[in-house]
Amino acid sequence: MRRRLTGNRRASEPPPSPPEELPTTPDITLSYAAAGEVIDFFGGDNISFTGRRVADIGCGTGVMDVAVAQKAEPELLVGFDLLPVDTGTLLSRMREHGLASRLPRNLRFEQCGEDWLPAEDDSFDYVFSWSAFEHIARPLPVLKEVRRVLRPHGVLMIQLVPFFHSRDGSHLAEWFPEGFVQLLRSPEEVEREVRSNPKKSKPWTDALLAAYRELNRITLDDLHRYLLAAGFAVAKLELLSDPVHLPMELAHMPLSVVGISGVKLLAVPR
Repeated sequence: MRRRLTGNRRASEPPPSPPEELPTTPDITLSYAAAGEVIDFFGGDNISFTGRRVADIGCGTGVMDVAVAQKAEPELLVGFDLLPVDTGTLLSRMREHGLASRLPRNLRFEQCGEDWLPAEDDSFDYVFSWSAFEHIARPLPVLKEVRRVLRPHGVLMIQLVPFFHSRDGSHLAEWFPEGFVQLLRSPEEVEREVRSNPKKSKPWTDALLAAYRELNRITLDDLHRYLLAAGFAVAKLELLSDPVHLPMELAHMPLSVVGISGVKLLAVPR
């Protein structure tokens, strides 16, 4: 799930050691900006988290949830992830950047399974997931769990970027700025190129390659089918895309697959 890069690990397996020497400031800055986007996307439909019960699916390091808890003032925000959140490190980072002296009282974190959430039926008014669904090995069971814990009047937000088949779907744009490497080269070739041309520390490189290997191949239409099968209807849709140059080798591929880099959507129970 988000930023943990562990979508295929079973809950019973011991968690891998976290990558070392990962930068903190960009993650803090981007996470706070992402929190604002989540709040604004709901807010565009006059939906407020204030006083509501909210869940984040794939909370990663937890930084984004601190920002949402601070800015949106939900009654409770629960961040779910396959790996337990290191709250000591999280709080240290918050203090380092002058963002919080303690974790918000309305925020807690829970370790979930690959396709189950430790929550009661109808537990949450709103659920969001940011940059997680491209890493989730089995999206449909996860969406069914979200539907189970979401109240009948509830709303789900999913942000997914990049889709695997889009230009930067490899998550390795720093090495392959021309894009589409995941469609043009074998995984072995990609890994050899990355390791022979170090641009980051070894822990960072290992983490990014692990993410690349574990990416699912979900498309926008796949996501839509999964949502329908899980009992959701899409109520609001924003396609994310930039101009891209398509290699001739990909001329046969549907433009809706290679041309859409990501999506933000709201879905409701049906």
